[in-house]
Amino acid sequence: MNLIRAIDKFSSYLINEKNYSRHTLLNYVKDLNDLYIYIAKLGDNTESKIELKYIEEEDLKRFIANFVQNREVKFSKRTISRKISTLKSFYKFLNRKKLFSENPSRNLIFPKLPKNLPTVIDETSLNNLLDPKNFKNDIWGTRDRAIIELFYSSGIRLSELINLTVDRIYIDNCTIKVRGKGRKERIIPVGLLAIGAISAYLEKREEYFSEKAVDFDNGVVFNGKNGKKLYPALLNRITNQYISRVSELKKKSPHVLRHSFATHLLDHGADIRAVKDLLGHSSLSTTQIYTHVSIDRLKKVYEKAHPKG
Repeated sequence: MNLIRAIDKFSSYLINEKNYSRHTLLNYVKDLNDLYIYIAKLGDNTESKIELKYIEEEDLKRFIANFVQNREVKFSKRTISRKISTLKSFYKFLNRKKLFSENPSRNLIFPKLPKNLPTVIDETSLNNLLDPKNFKNDIWGTRDRAIIELFYSSGIRLSELINLTVDRIYIDNCTIKVRGKGRKERIIPVGLLAIGAISAYLEKREEYFSEKAVDFDNGVVFNGKNGKKLYPALLNRITNQYISRVSELKKKSPHVLRHSFATHLLDHGADIRAVKDLLGHSSLSTTQIYTHVSIDRLKKVYEKAHPKG
C-alpha cells in the first residue's frame, strides 16, 4: 500500500471512529506528511519506494533523528515525543485493520520528558479573584465573572467552555453537560455561585442585544461584543486580566483555573478517581500529576513550619 493512501485511511479513522478534534487531527496528519516528504526525498527515489513495505525501522529512526539534531529549528522533546506517538498509532492502526503486517515503529524510544508540575493559584488568591468587587456590574463584567466562576467551579477546558450551549446548563440540579476530547460527553456538578453568575449574565445578555438590535448566537452561553461565540485568544486575555490582579504567577491561562480546581479538590480529600471523571481524563495516570502538586505543597508547608524542617 502507498504511504499517502495509508495516511488517508488513518485520517478517516481518526475523524469517523475516534472523533478526534480538528487540532489533534491536524497534528497527526502533519507528522505523517513530514514522514512522506522525508521518504520522498531519499536517494534513489521512485514512486514504489513510498510503498509501506519499503519503509524500514532505520528510516523511521533517521526521520526522528532529523528533528532531534536540527540546528536551524529547536524542536522540543514534547514535539518529538508526539511525532513518535503518531508513528506508533499509525502502524498500530494499519496492523489492527490488517492493512499492513509489519510495525517498524515498534522499537522507537520516547525521549524522557521533564516533569513540569501544573501551575496552581492558592486558595486565598482564588477567593480574592472571585470577589464580586473585581467585576463591573455591566454585561461584560457579569459575563467575565460567570466565566471565571465556571472555570474554577467545574474545571472544564477552554474549548468546552467556548462550545457550551444554553440547553446543556441544568440550573435546577446545578449541573452542566460538556463535550470533551474525542467528543466524549460528561455531566459535571457546578456550584451555586457559578450557576447564579451564569443566570445573571444570560439575563443581561438578552436585554443588551435586544436594546442594541444586534443578532447574536443565543445557542452558546458566552458571546463576544459582536454577538458571536468567544474564541481562545479572547478567553486567554480575560483570564489573564483578572488573575493578574491577585497573583504574580507567570501563567494566567484558563488552564491554570482547571489545575487549581483539581488540586484544591485533592487537597480537601476528594477521591482521585472522582477528580479524573470530573476532568474528563481517559487515564488515571494523567490525573495523578495533581497528587504531586498537593504533596509538593505539603512539603513546602512542612519545611516552612516544622522546627526541624
